[in-house]
Amino acid sequence: MSGISGCFQASKLPGVNGATALKQQAFRWWVVLVLAIATLTMVRNSFADSGTGTNGASARVDFRIVIPAIIRVTTIQQPDNVVIEDRHIASGYIDIDAGTYVKLTNNTHNGYQLTARYDAQLFSSVEVRLSNQKLTASAGSGSMHVPSALAIEALVPISYRLHLAHGTRSGQYRWPVTLAFSLVVA
Repeated sequence: MSGISGCFQASKLPGVNGATALKQQAFRWWVVLVLAIATLTMVRNSFADSGTGTNGASARVDFRIVIPAIIRVTTIQQPDNVVIEDRHIASGYIDIDAGTYVKLTNNTHNGYQLTARYDAQLFSSVEVRLSNQKLTASAGSGSMHVPSALAIEALVPISYRLHLAHGTRSGQYRWPVTLAFSLVVA
């Protein structure tokens, strides 16, 4: 005999009786049956019916993309120095309306935090005006929340009113204001 039926013939090994041979044959049939069921189950599960009648498979994959919030200032254009004249001393302040801007990138709808620091020996307070808002800093620094939409390399003009401290003299001074931009923590 050849093929499958040949492997289930009663054993003709010496010392194996007929009852043992039948047990071996039953065990072999049981193994074949289990393998056949397993094979059919795998084949059946590898195909899925779809609503269009074609065979296919589907699965669901959930993933999440998180874009970190950023605020970035790529350029800040401001004067290198400030000149205080006698007329400024008489009025008590200096207005600087042009020539100061930042290029700002902000990817949140929360806006950003603006902090201004200045030389308190020369100035008693500083007003920073941008985006139709005004930050008044006193005692050397101040900060405020600036509502802002998403912005990529947005050109933001900035103007100042620098209030002179008592005893400030006329002359040329290094630019006295430093700005810092940071994320708003919600």
